[in-house]
Amino acid sequence: MLEYRKARPDEREEYIDLANYVFKIDVEAVLPKVYGKDIDSTDMHLVAADEQGRLRAQVVVYPEPMNVSGFPLRVGYLGIVSVHPRARGEGHMKVLMNKWLTEEVPGSYDMVVLYGQRQRYEYFDFTLGGVKIKYSVGEVNARHALRDAKVEGLSIRPLFEIEGAAAFAHKLNEARPAYVQRDSRQLPLILHGLEQKPLGVLDGDKLIGYLVVSKTGKEITELAMSHAEDIPRAVKAYLAHSGTDWLAVFAPEYETELNASLSAFAENYAIETSDMYHIVDFARVLEAFLTLKHRTGGLVPGEFSAVLDGQPVTARVDENGVTVERSARPGAVELNKKQAQTLLLTPHGRFTGVAAPAGWFPLPIFWYIADKF
Repeated sequence: MLEYRKARPDEREEYIDLANYVFKIDVEAVLPKVYGKDIDSTDMHLVAADEQGRLRAQVVVYPEPMNVSGFPLRVGYLGIVSVHPRARGEGHMKVLMNKWLTEEVPGSYDMVVLYGQRQRYEYFDFTLGGVKIKYSVGEVNARHALRDAKVEGLSIRPLFEIEGAAAFAHKLNEARPAYVQRDSRQLPLILHGLEQKPLGVLDGDKLIGYLVVSKTGKEITELAMSHAEDIPRAVKAYLAHSGTDWLAVFAPEYETELNASLSAFAENYAIETSDMYHIVDFARVLEAFLTLKHRTGGLVPGEFSAVLDGQPVTARVDENGVTVERSARPGAVELNKKQAQTLLLTPHGRFTGVAAPAGWFPLPIFWYIADKF
């Protein structure tokens, strides 16, 4: 008889082997923040074990507490959804996903995030959404638009070869309007995750910023500078350093100085989705991200009242800022989870006929690749 339960510490090798076998990767190298040598992530694993104690499937939730405009948000990133090939079609993924979402998540998380095939995870009430801006920057942009950006004296070096880099990168992350909390002691593991390379930008011998690049070096997945005026210099310097003709640079909507700088010289841009989301507490998520959007891009005054997946909420923006109440106006629209998340997380809410103040949605939710799992 199969048993669905939390993994045991003595099963570490088994759950790592199962992930490696299913995904054809070395998870200890690809996801060191979860599977590094001295890290015990056992309690994050929900497994299906057969009568012989062999692990047939697993689902993992990695806790990622956030700070969103000073508002604490409890978030978990779900990943390593893996079923042994000989156990596929037996329903283990469905049982484990539902067990996590109905037994472990309520009371512990405000929202769960994942990256995966849309229709597969829509069965578990995840919605593809969020906002990611992708800029395309080429050598021709650097030559013309950045001709006055001085790169003499700038150098690019592996970030953690530089003294004090971890504390520096930790400080820049926490200066963002919204961020996943990162343990400074684990930053080398976090920023190297998913085969990325963290690089420091030095002006002479002074560290002035960092960037995280993809395995190919053709994507800057994270860019943080102490001073916004150094963003063009850093991009120009990295273009020369990498030797590539074109770069993609990713940015969240709410980092206004980063977007203002990149948009001034990038060849093009695209607004894309950023992961899939399962909202547990609509009031907390609304308050956090409406406040973030109000303080960064601005929101028109107004009110939105609805019952979202059985949760009554009324959000208001006025001269005092953003307030959210756990109550709804008489006759407020009632939306199921899919409808509610479509409204809050995507631009498609405008097709639903639900009245909401212009520009409030989609919420500016974004995940840096280093924080994915």
